[in-house]
Amino acid sequence: MRSLAACELLNNAGYRNLFWVQGGFEAAEEEDFVSEGPQPLKFAGIGGVSEFLGWTDQQRAAAAKEGCGYRLLFSARLVGVFLVADALFIGAQQVGHYIQDIRAH
Repeated sequence: MRSLAACELLNNAGYRNLFWVQGGFEAAEEEDFVSEGPQPLKFAGIGGVSEFLGWTDQQRAAAAKEGCGYRLLFSARLVGVFLVADALFIGAQQVGHYIQDIRAH
């Protein structure tokens, strides 16, 4: 529903060459659209943390085709996220202890 509403808003704003893909880009095949750049069209709607970590079905399918190196990249990113989160947690605890020591003196 949001994509149809977005199309309507764009149409009202003056854009005329609009298309709505039922099922989103994930449902489209590569030969359905002309695209620019090396990224497959199925990855067009992916962003944020899921893109970074490779959590989407499209990325897992691509990883199966690409082999172990592609999977290793996303696994390393996931491990990195956990290490950074752990370091931030430990750092916050240390800062808390430091502030508590300062207030005690």
